[in-house]
Amino acid sequence: MDGLMFQAVTGGVIALLLSTIAYFLKLLVQDLRQMGKELGKLKEVVVRLQTEQALVKSLLQKADLVNKSRKSRPCA
Repeated sequence: MDGLMFQAVTGGVIALLLSTIAYFLKLLVQDLRQMGKELGKLKEVVVRLQTEQALVKSLLQKADLVNKSRKSRPCA
């Protein structure tokens, strides 16, 4: 009877530990999925910002060329 009681308690403890591990693994998988979604959003924002930066850079270069051409013209 003593061996049977020990096995029952040991089995219960192991089951409790395994269920705790399974719960934390479930949370980990959920966090990884959420992080993947957030990473996708972040990539979209970075691409959008790079596009806007290129646009602003081209506009500034055009404005700089216009200002240089105005300064190089002789006044009549």
